[in-house]
Amino acid sequence: MRTTRLAKCFVLCLPLLGLLAVVVWLNGCFFFNYPKVSHDKSVSSLSQVRVVQHLMGKTIVPAHPQRVVMLGGGLENALALGIKPIAASKLFVSQLQRLVGPLSGIEDVDWLSPSIEKVLFLKPDLIFGMAFHQDIYPLLSHIAPTVLAPPGTTGAWKESFAFTASVLGKTKTAQQVMDNYYARLKQFKAKMGDRLNTTLVSVAELRTDALWLWAKASFSGVILKDAGVARPYSQTLDSQATLSLGGGPAAYPLSNELLSELDGDILFLVSEDVQGTSDLHPILEQLKAEPLWSKLKVVQQEKVHNVGFYWVQFGPLAANRMIDDLERYLVKQQ
Repeated sequence: MRTTRLAKCFVLCLPLLGLLAVVVWLNGCFFFNYPKVSHDKSVSSLSQVRVVQHLMGKTIVPAHPQRVVMLGGGLENALALGIKPIAASKLFVSQLQRLVGPLSGIEDVDWLSPSIEKVLFLKPDLIFGMAFHQDIYPLLSHIAPTVLAPPGTTGAWKESFAFTASVLGKTKTAQQVMDNYYARLKQFKAKMGDRLNTTLVSVAELRTDALWLWAKASFSGVILKDAGVARPYSQTLDSQATLSLGGGPAAYPLSNELLSELDGDILFLVSEDVQGTSDLHPILEQLKAEPLWSKLKVVQQEKVHNVGFYWVQFGPLAANRMIDDLERYLVKQQ
């Protein structure tokens, strides 16, 4: 009987012993293999590292990281800065491939529950994570310098881009990217002239659950504001107002009875699934069959333009694709 009880106790303790083994293993790797920064730092050694302030405090990172593992949504920012991570989430890689083309050579690491063993095997010199990776931060930081980005919204894409650039040591490159962004918008404003003040631009996203209106605090809302584009009142609501309507800080669902809120001079309708997993064409046809849809001025004047998922993306690559659409539909077609 005593032997049976001991055997049961051993079986119940196996998961705990396994976790303890992983922690000891990572500590051993950290102790023996992790590159140390000497206390007697020379000028050359200081030039090879930087101190980054992030969600978990301050971390010493390489000045020019070469083997970056992206556990969160910073992949687009990294690519815009000319850095191709050695690993990222398959979900984000799939999204970006629809925007920039094939992305080979990027190992898949899940962003919700990353494999610590796989990350260790890849031997990164920098790990870039998100706020919800705080629980595994101690383990990750034993593998390589780890930085966690602060939580944010899609509307804060410029801040996210600047933070990523500071972590990767690409602040000058980021400035060039943003200078190009503002230069393109300056040209757009010049071409539009007085029409900027008289053309109301509406933005909505077709989803499987409902039609969503994107307000000024959204990714597209920030870009349209930078472009000087006028918006209907329904999309100039602040974050608190959109929350009160049952949405998030930047968007809210719209029932069929309130389709008139869509109306304007131009409607950009995101009719492509952001995740790339759902066919929205049947839902689009159902929307067009609604009696109130045909009564919209923007529909009657055939000013509804179907655009891609990048209108609800969150980085400079998507922003430039948005500007392409603004030039195509607001400048060239007028």
